[in-house]
Amino acid sequence: MCGIVGYSGNFLSSHLDEAVRDLAHRGPDDHGVFFDPRNLVGLGHSRLSILDLSDAGHQPMVSPGGDVVIVFNGEIYNFKELRNELASAGYSFIGDSDTEVLLNLYLHFGEAALQKLNGIFSLALWDARYGSVLLVRDPLGVKPLYWTQTSGGVVFASELKAIVRFLSHERRIDPSAIHQYLGYLWCPGGRTAMEGVQKVLPGEALEIRRGTVTRKWNWFHLPTSTRNSSKSEGDTQYWIDETGQKLREAVHRQMIADVPVGAFLSGGLDSSAVVAFAKEIDPDIRCFSIALEGGQDEGAVDDLPYARRAADHLGLELEIVNIDSSRMARDLESMVFQLDEPLADPAVLNVRYISQLARSNGYKVLLSGAGGDDLFTGYRRHKAL
Repeated sequence: MCGIVGYSGNFLSSHLDEAVRDLAHRGPDDHGVFFDPRNLVGLGHSRLSILDLSDAGHQPMVSPGGDVVIVFNGEIYNFKELRNELASAGYSFIGDSDTEVLLNLYLHFGEAALQKLNGIFSLALWDARYGSVLLVRDPLGVKPLYWTQTSGGVVFASELKAIVRFLSHERRIDPSAIHQYLGYLWCPGGRTAMEGVQKVLPGEALEIRRGTVTRKWNWFHLPTSTRNSSKSEGDTQYWIDETGQKLREAVHRQMIADVPVGAFLSGGLDSSAVVAFAKEIDPDIRCFSIALEGGQDEGAVDDLPYARRAADHLGLELEIVNIDSSRMARDLESMVFQLDEPLADPAVLNVRYISQLARSNGYKVLLSGAGGDDLFTGYRRHKAL
């Protein structure tokens, strides 16, 4: 993942440099800043290089005419098809990054470019032609993006800790958000634990002019019905086949990278299915899992035996990180720092340990089955409903 940060308004440029450093853990491979002192706009980026590892993928990325600048966190899975479409329309490219495709797509289609994207992303785009900053978050809100209106203008970033750099003494806890946390174990909706700081919601876009949000709209609407009228609800095999094919297409699409791609593997249905489809593209894909020394808590299931069975069945290598409760206790404070907001789920630490193991083996990208249990109602709370 990468980190983005920026402002529109009267802020110190040194704060932008500091905020980029605060996001270095999101993108340790490269960093950059852009300033437009006349229009009081600044953009910063920390880069994790996944597509086009060369300097041609550096951000902030400036259009050939110099009047449009973008910072981008995420990945556009259909960027090759979009690149071919733009090339046919006369656009040329310096590198092979999806960021350059995204920038040219905006130059060609304007805001309508968003409807063509298949991916996960948050982005900020300064368009000097209209004097506006555009903030956009992907349809399901996979990539984070926060913003706040201050007396000096608007600040936005991938993480709260970067926004804090600009707030001086304007920092207070939001009691309503904490109340939500105590009720739901996280902070849903647009609020955050910091008063006045909001999330750009999934599928939402904001336009900022001269330090003020002037427009906010939903550029994506989740479909309310996907029923195929030609198929009866009782045609079970059709829906099984369709689900399998859509999942296969999604996994194959996300295997596009200029660095090695691995996978989380718990042995559950979601991660096992993802790995099985990924193996069709990379027969030797490396898988990563975790072993809890001393065993799981009472009532919890140990994933490792199932992960080993899945890896053996698929003929794949499984890397395992061993941890214990004392290590998790020591790392709790670092988890709080990374999350910025409260989240009552220590599984975040497991993800951290597996990610560290993968990175030590040279992997920057891991596929996961996150969201599968929610979509297919696999939790006890779903059964309770």
